[in-house]
Amino acid sequence: MLQPNILPPPTAKLAAYMMLSEMPAPSIPWQITLFGLVGVANTAVDFVIYNLLTRRIPRIPANICSTSVAMAFSFAANFFVFQPSTFDAPGQATKFIIVTAVSLYVIQNLVIYLTTNVWVRPVNWANSLAGKFKATQNWSDAFVSKNTVKLMATGCSLIWNFLWYRYYVYV
Repeated sequence: MLQPNILPPPTAKLAAYMMLSEMPAPSIPWQITLFGLVGVANTAVDFVIYNLLTRRIPRIPANICSTSVAMAFSFAANFFVFQPSTFDAPGQATKFIIVTAVSLYVIQNLVIYLTTNVWVRPVNWANSLAGKFKATQNWSDAFVSKNTVKLMATGCSLIWNFLWYRYYVYV
């Protein structure tokens, strides 16, 4: 009796490549939508960890920790958003780490520093606005301040990351 030609199971790399090659490339508007959804999940993780850590440690070290956790999830999730034509996990991971590290550790911390110490108008405006709504009027100035500067830093990172991921990391 002849044995059927049984091939070994594909490696994870081959399986991922086969899956990606069968999927149509998403349009830029769809990529922006998916990137936004991944960003919402990342931001939720980032903000929860940041707020828990800032109870005990200063803002900058808390931001470094929270963004590091979010970065690990982001690499895997954004791989499926941008669906690169080739599967080069080590190369793409290296590019991702460099681009994201600049975003999270340079851009975000610079924005947090500047909006905490130099350009404080957005924080003052946010504190004033929070006091006008029943749902937020019991929030402390410190809570509003730390989340306002973090939100502004996240916005700057969002633009930076989309452009670099789309045109450099996942190509």
